[in-house]
Amino acid sequence: MSQYPQDEFDVAGRERGPEGVHRQPPSLLRSLAPFIAVIVIVPLLAWGAVSLLGGGGGEDPQAEPTATATTEVTEEPTGETESPEGETPEGETPEGTPEEETTEPGLGEDVILGTSISVLNGAGVQGLAGQVAAELQEAGFTTVGAADYTAGSPDVTTLYYRNADLAATAEAIGELVGIDTLVEAPSATQNVEIAIVLRADYTAG
Repeated sequence: MSQYPQDEFDVAGRERGPEGVHRQPPSLLRSLAPFIAVIVIVPLLAWGAVSLLGGGGGEDPQAEPTATATTEVTEEPTGETESPEGETPEGETPEGTPEEETTEPGLGEDVILGTSISVLNGAGVQGLAGQVAAELQEAGFTTVGAADYTAGSPDVTTLYYRNADLAATAEAIGELVGIDTLVEAPSATQNVEIAIVLRADYTAG
């Protein structure tokens, strides 16, 4: 007991009671919160560090490659054979140089079908010159005419041709119409290249 008499402070102290007696105890979730944070945050931080360190020096798996592999392509043969430059495959004619047919089959390569020909009828047989001219046209000659002839020579049926260049053509015509007498005579062929004078001895070929 205190030897001092009680005053108002002693009375007030008795009435206050102990401090902290009526505080509510902390909850279990609040107590475990630090542990939960450690369990969740630490793995996340570890995963982030691993991803950062692992991806910093590596390549993006979705990025396009910077180098492409070279693939050697071999062309398959198409079955066509190319001809050397300047050569034409057999059976074909080079473009720009169409093959001109200057002769009819059976007349010979030197026969000129465009030769101008005049058939003169001195045999006294009506229509004989036209008959021979038609035969020549059917054989492929393109410039053939027919007319009457009143001069006294020659005595026999004769074929006149202008020059030696027409010799092969004259021979072919002679064989075609049945004339054996062939004469190179520039003076007799002034208007045409070949002149045929038919006489009474002529027999159609």
